Amino acid sequence: MKLSKLTCTLLGGVMASLVLLQPALSYSGTAQHPWSRARIDMLPAEIRADVQKWSAACGGSIAAAQYFALYLTVPGAEFVALHFDEFQCRSGAVHCDSAGCPHEVYIATAGRYRRVLAVRAHDIRLSSANNQAFVELLDGHGSSRTLRWNGSRFVAK
Repeated sequence: MKLSKLTCTLLGGVMASLVLLQPALSYSGTAQHPWSRARIDMLPAEIRADVQKWSAACGGSIAAAQYFALYLTVPGAEFVALHFDEFQCRSGAVHCDSAGCPHEVYIATAGRYRRVLAVRAHDIRLSSANNQAFVELLDGHGSSRTLRWNGSRFVAK
């Protein structure tokens, strides 16, 4: 049986598409299961211990979405921002309201993490400029306020 040039071209295209799609399909589980306990388990020990305190209030079942913990590194420090709008709690003990959701920022110095900011906001964003860390607090009305890390805490910019 002799295949036409068009048929060979089409078959080659289908096979190439399958090869390219295979890696994407192997990662598609994230979209099907956006909440994961593993994201909490991968946090640094001090932060994980603080987050696990929610377990009792949540009825024992907690999980986090992909953007629950976001990291920023500047010379001399690493910051971790926790976004509790990306946190799943069966009982609803962690709740968002018109003021926003709980957010926390931790800093690592000398290999240890400590909480340096706890706020209720619609979102927070860590950023850096000129080797300095900033956190932008966003409310539900489109306004924002930026705080600057002064070496020991976040202060008004």
